[in-house]
Order: sequence, then C-alpha cells, then structure tokens
Amino acid sequence: MEPWQILLKNGNVSFDNEQWSQAEGYYQQAVSCLESLWLEDLENIKLLMAWISSFHNLSVLYEVQGKSQIALHYLLVPHQRMVQLSQDEYFSDDLHSIAMQALKVTLMPILAFSKKYPTCDNCQQSLRKIELMLEESQPVIH
Repeated sequence: MEPWQILLKNGNVSFDNEQWSQAEGYYQQAVSCLESLWLEDLENIKLLMAWISSFHNLSVLYEVQGKSQIALHYLLVPHQRMVQLSQDEYFSDDLHSIAMQALKVTLMPILAFSKKYPTCDNCQQSLRKIELMLEESQPVIH
C-alpha cells in the first residue's frame, strides 16, 4: 500500500470514529504527499483522482462539523486547479483532456453543496456556465 493510501485509510478510520483533528491531519498529509507525486507525473489519473478525493474528504470533514465555508474552500481548490489546467496553453492536449474529465468530478460536489448552502447569484451562474461547457464537450453518440 502506498503511503498516501495509508494516510487516507487512517483518515477515514479517524473520521468514522469522529476524531476530527486526527482525520484532518491524515487528510492534510495525504494531500501534501499526493500533490508532490502528482506534480512529478501530471498525467497520472490515479494520483490526480486521489488528490481530488483527499480535498473532498477534507470538505466533508468540515461540513459535518458545521464549518460550511471551509468545506466549500476544499471543494473549490481542486476544481479551480482543473479549470486552470484545462485552459492553460502550456500543457499538453492529453493533460487538457484529463483536466476536463476531472472537472466533472470536481463540479458535481460543488453543485450539490450549493443546493444545501445557498451561494451568490454570480457563483451560481459561473457553476452553470462550467456545467454547460462540460456538457457541450461530451461527444454525441448516435
């Protein structure tokens, strides 16, 4: 088992036992570990998805504690990174494609979160715009 997998597993066990600060520590360490590994291999989808998942775990952790603003922050960080990667001309077409696929993974929890915790109209419009862009980028199969 990879170190980041052990950290996530320990974080999940701590979360299940409602040991919030321990879970947070494990999830934060997992984020750091995964970010280092992923930055060395940007097209590694497994590392990317695990990195996103670590942020989402932190979001859920804060949400159950009633800290919705911090929870939203942890949903937005990976989403904003995927938006950036999908649009930056410096990166390869393969990475752009990976980032576009990852946007679907990051957008859905934000949309669900925004239904539970109202966000401003501009934020809602931005989310809807990204959702439409993702729908349009899907190939149509007849």
